[in-house]
Amino acid sequence: MLKPFQIVRELIEFGLQALFLYILVILIFIGFMAYTLHSIDNPPDRVIYMRAPPETINTNLGLVPEMVCKRVAGCRIFKDGTIEW
Repeated sequence: MLKPFQIVRELIEFGLQALFLYILVILIFIGFMAYTLHSIDNPPDRVIYMRAPPETINTNLGLVPEMVCKRVAGCRIFKDGTIEW
């Protein structure tokens, strides 16, 4: 004998189970992506600071402004301590 209410009930149960699994998979994927993006080692850019602005150096006293790296990529420092300006 045909039981239409039982068929509808089983279809609803199957839909809820499938919806639960899809949501679970999506949450696991979002968690995996968040963990992956968080664990990427991305060190911050190095910043080279000037010790004193050139306007504040008094040339009457014989002070010479220090060389300041003004290149966007930065200046290379070699192992022997010399600097490529």
